[in-house]
Amino acid sequence: MLFLISKYPTMQSLLKYRKTINTGLFLLLFAVSGFAQSINLNSDLMLVDSVSRQQIHHHEKRDFIFKNQPKTIFNSNPVSLLYGSSLYIYQNFITQHFSASCLYNPTCSEFSKHAVKEFGIFKGGLLTFDRLNRCNRIAATDLDIATIDLKTHRFDDSITKYK
Repeated sequence: MLFLISKYPTMQSLLKYRKTINTGLFLLLFAVSGFAQSINLNSDLMLVDSVSRQQIHHHEKRDFIFKNQPKTIFNSNPVSLLYGSSLYIYQNFITQHFSASCLYNPTCSEFSKHAVKEFGIFKGGLLTFDRLNRCNRIAATDLDIATIDLKTHRFDDSITKYK
């Protein structure tokens, strides 16, 4: 009979000490996990305060798109009225419940309102569609960091760039 002699321990010898090894690993990981995160109440409160200050703008009441404008065919046709009323409902009631914030200044809905006022429902709608497609965290990697407003932490993208 041939016996293999190895310098490495066999599986049977390791299984004898399994309970001791498992207990030792558990105690080691439990001790190390206490240092994973320290609680700093002041920095947490400052972070919550800064985030809440950035989102104050969501709670202001916004006007209807065609308020204080004379009645014309443009602002009294059913498509414009449907667009204006849906934008009004979105801005004043729905956005308050979203946790995500827009990357741009003005916000996408304000941009849409200004684009439709300036260029009409067709071109303004296309500009709005373009803006909504660019308003995501993946597209933010391509934005120029120099155009960020340090007060609002948003990128400047006003309607004047599209004239």
